[in-house]
Amino acid sequence: MTEVIISNDDITVLGSPPNIELLIDIGPKGQRGSQFFVGLGNPNLIEIGQTPELNDLFLNIAPSEQYGYIYQYVSQPGSNTWTELVNIFPASYSINYDVVFESGSAEIIIPISDITDVSGLTSENFSIQYSIVHDSPIASSMQIPPLAGAEENLVINIEAAEYVSSAWAALDEQVTVHIHITIIEIDPVS
Repeated sequence: MTEVIISNDDITVLGSPPNIELLIDIGPKGQRGSQFFVGLGNPNLIEIGQTPELNDLFLNIAPSEQYGYIYQYVSQPGSNTWTELVNIFPASYSINYDVVFESGSAEIIIPISDITDVSGLTSENFSIQYSIVHDSPIASSMQIPPLAGAEENLVINIEAAEYVSSAWAALDEQVTVHIHITIIEIDPVS
């Protein structure tokens, strides 16, 4: 067996410093952080009352098409400007419809003016979530036909089947359909 011998000729004693100096000061004024402004309208077109700093934010509360948009003050070639960042109040609409299904098919027609006052929308601008209230399991799918020009109604076509007695059968009765619609922006294809 190997024998281990530890040998150390130095002893080091550590202790605290003789005194501690603590200086309390507010310090120099730094650059202001992101300020949040609220006003009526596009901040590029109105006076906001202060000189904005880069990355400041502005919430438009004017009842217009840009209601609820948050703008950010950013540097762009030529000058600093406010740019749209996000809409915190996207147009949304929720309703419960009593819908009659015949041979598994139903059509729901909703006036677009009930959902939003924005014009020039296509069927791709509508994000629709729905659920069918029923005692049996339901399988369903939804389709939104393209909007034609200045169409005033959003049409939602639903196909549904219920699971009854160990088999699937086309839904053929009146049921309640919970619908939630949100207006979305379309990303341009690169």
